[in-house]
Amino acid sequence: MANVFLAKSVRAKRETGAGYRNTTSRILAGPAQGCNNATVRVLTIRPEGRVPRREFDSQRIITLLQGELIFMDGDGSMHMLGEGDTVIIHPHERYHFRNDSSKNARIMIIESRGRTSLTTLTE
Repeated sequence: MANVFLAKSVRAKRETGAGYRNTTSRILAGPAQGCNNATVRVLTIRPEGRVPRREFDSQRIITLLQGELIFMDGDGSMHMLGEGDTVIIHPHERYHFRNDSSKNARIMIIESRGRTSLTTLTE
């Protein structure tokens, strides 16, 4: 049976931790909601905001829902992303986001868990 979570029942937005600037995070689905194979979150990156250059053990799929962002990939190449653009980040690839615009940007992050591949999640 499907689990349905209304927006008001999911964890409220919170300021992110060290290295983040002008960024709030909200988890839409994860272990607390019974989602054991992935976590889905939305980040709002305000003007002059940033997501620090980091890497993770898991694959991440990131879609820009609103605004525009500068994305730095694992090779150090810069990409200007617009609404609807999607980035697939492989495990242990370092990346970074920066909002140089005067408007908020929102991204949705889908992060796989453990050894589960994202192809398994979509089958």
